[in-house]
Parts: sequence; structure tokens; C-alpha cells
Amino acid sequence: LSHYHSGSSKKKSLYRVKYILRLSCARTLARKHKSTVRAFLKRFGSELLEEFFTEEEQVFSLTFP
Repeated sequence: LSHYHSGSSKKKSLYRVKYILRLSCARTLARKHKSTVRAFLKRFGSELLEEFFTEEEQVFSLTFP
């Protein structure tokens, strides 16, 4: 998504969409693990979501203990 719109003049909107997607993913995973978003990100690190959203053509699953 970001590569497709990299030449766009509305990058602020694109960054907002990325933020909303990351926050939604974090909330979903935190609720799944009966935790808060802050505790979830502290435990697993925000790099987990960054890696998930920056991978282009690889599909992988996330497994939690």
C-alpha cells in the first residue's frame, strides 16, 4: 500500500491509515490475549507490528505462548 502511494502528495493521509491499521491490529491481538494494548506492546514489542506491516510478499503466522 505504501509503495503504491509513495509518489502521492497526500502522504499525511497515508500515514494516518497506517497508524489506524497498526492500532487496530494491536487492539485485536491485545483483546485476544486478554491484555491491554500497552501491556501487549511492552511484552511483545512494537517491532512485531512493524515487521508485519513492512513485509511485502511473505505470508507468515504469529504464534503466541
